[in-house]
Amino acid sequence: MFLLNIKDLFGYNWHSRRAFLKSMAEIPWEKVVENCGASFDCIRNIFVHSLQAEQAWIRRLSGKSTEGIWETPFTKFADIHVIEEYADKVEAETNEYLKTLTDEKLNSVFEFKGRDGKINRYRIEDVLMHLVEEEIHHRGELLCIYWQHDIQPPYISYMAYKGQA
Repeated sequence: MFLLNIKDLFGYNWHSRRAFLKSMAEIPWEKVVENCGASFDCIRNIFVHSLQAEQAWIRRLSGKSTEGIWETPFTKFADIHVIEEYADKVEAETNEYLKTLTDEKLNSVFEFKGRDGKINRYRIEDVLMHLVEEEIHHRGELLCIYWQHDIQPPYISYMAYKGQA
């Protein structure tokens, strides 16, 4: 994959996140925090988990501490404005990291200690693709929850994001 493609995929993810943030602001907060039995219980938690995952991986890749990311309870995100502020912070950190990428760096190997204490080795490109895939996975969950609650989800087509050639 080329550097431009990975940056474009992150751009699309952020385009989609902003659409979901706008949508979440328009539905009753009770629906956003209602337990739906999904991977992270509710719309808010799924959305915030995706932000936390991206922030943790980007900080790892940047050689920065991930302390506090996973320890922050979802209840700290008590309204849409707090989520928006956190999303802005994560997007800025991600964009700062993406600016440092080169094709050479994208193909380099990143080594880190996993939760099990083992040393893991992955190409940076593969870690970033994992983040894109993780986002798409959880976005699908959000779409299903919206549909189950008869809430019109935001239109987040990649083709609409790209526009016509």
